[in-house]
Amino acid sequence: MTKEMVQDKENQRSCFSKAVETGFLVLTWLALSTYVEIYGPTLIDLKIKLDTDYEQVAVAVSGRSVGWFPGSIVAGFLVDKFSGYSHLLIAIGLDIAAAVTVAIPWSPNVTCMWVLCFVGGFVESFLNIGGTRILFNIWREKSASFLMLIHLGYGIGSFVVPLYSNPFLADKVSQPSDGNTTLDNNTTTESAIAATTESNLSEKNDTLQKGDSRIEYAYAISALIVALVSIAFYFYQIRESRNMKKEFKDIKPDTKIKDKNDKRKKRSFKEMINPATCAKGRFWYGSSILFLLVFYFGNIAGGDRMIGNFIRSYAIDQLGFSKDSASVLNTAYWITFSAGRLIFIFLARCISIRILILVEAGGMALSSLLLMIFADESSLSLWIIIQFFSFFCAAIWPTGIAWTDYHIELTGLGMSLQTLGASVGGVCHMRLIGFLYEHYGPKTFLYQTLGYGALQFVLASCLDIVGAQHGNRFDPDDDNTVEIELAATENSTDTIKKS
Repeated sequence: MTKEMVQDKENQRSCFSKAVETGFLVLTWLALSTYVEIYGPTLIDLKIKLDTDYEQVAVAVSGRSVGWFPGSIVAGFLVDKFSGYSHLLIAIGLDIAAAVTVAIPWSPNVTCMWVLCFVGGFVESFLNIGGTRILFNIWREKSASFLMLIHLGYGIGSFVVPLYSNPFLADKVSQPSDGNTTLDNNTTTESAIAATTESNLSEKNDTLQKGDSRIEYAYAISALIVALVSIAFYFYQIRESRNMKKEFKDIKPDTKIKDKNDKRKKRSFKEMINPATCAKGRFWYGSSILFLLVFYFGNIAGGDRMIGNFIRSYAIDQLGFSKDSASVLNTAYWITFSAGRLIFIFLARCISIRILILVEAGGMALSSLLLMIFADESSLSLWIIIQFFSFFCAAIWPTGIAWTDYHIELTGLGMSLQTLGASVGGVCHMRLIGFLYEHYGPKTFLYQTLGYGALQFVLASCLDIVGAQHGNRFDPDDDNTVEIELAATENSTDTIKKS
């Protein structure tokens, strides 16, 4: 076998290995969705089991978003510091997420559930940051389409969750006792007695509903999926460790001397947290993009959680959907979401990322406006318009990541700020919808959806305006300009020292 044949075989094996590892990243995002999106179909059942209201359940679920904040900081540091152990971080994170998911339906109170959701959000940061870094290392400048591909796994898992959760949900919907009895101005003693009897029957109904709910089985299925996916990443970490040892042994003594360019690869802590490092020395350019990204990803994460968790409850409480119909609507939403991500994978190859981000955000803003106008009383309007909204918001997260990596280097700092924004946005959106939904009614779901879509379009427009100041970071002319500027700076510094 000739040397050329050996190299061809190694290249083919490398491409196959890349495809397989990317496939496991798709499964990772699928597993992520099964324990993140389980709250939406089971929200009413959780309210019944915890004997509380929508506001308190929303507060408990927001613990997941709070966990993103410290998780993003720890994950960003570990991924940069121990780049060879990203697979291990993902595997451990998946196992912890599986354990937390099993325990959630057994929570004795809202506080305990909040803590479990916090832990789940903490390790979710490891999956997002570690998985994204692995993908960038695999495909480098070709990462945009593959980034949308792995996020497609999230959509697939999301529409599967309502399907296997529905058989374990309570058959009847609990209504507050004061909502079951309406007294007229001319209420008699007999009607008051009847109202008391109806209230007692309502309390008995609630007890029966608690017994009918078996959501612990749905959560167990999600946990099993998550745990199974983690096994593959332990094997990948073993392979990675062996390769690192082999490469270290094969290094010759004379090759251990690094040249001037290699020294720049080792960055100090100050360089790692400096926005100029991401933007080729442009401090204000890098700072502006990173600042906007915090709000961009915060609004996405919070709005996504708000819709995923409350769309089924809104359909039941506002439009009178049955349990099965509401679950089908929830499933249809995520099927369209998955289809949107699949279609935008191909669109990303032929449309500029700067145009694509405006198309998606503009579609979200328009469809959210139509939802508020037509979907407050019409079930058919909700069915149709929510699919358009789902389609356009499907790829807005991976498009934002690809847009960022197109303009600046997405370091651990950048990924941490994304997750930090998602953490704050998730808490704000969930706290707000819980309060509004409980105190002002289900229709506030539509108003908050409108705010979500409109703000996303404004933020996407601002990003494009800032990004238009410079070309993409892969532009060779831009690299030459920066190198000339750096060289001029170094020469002037040397001249000053000599004088």
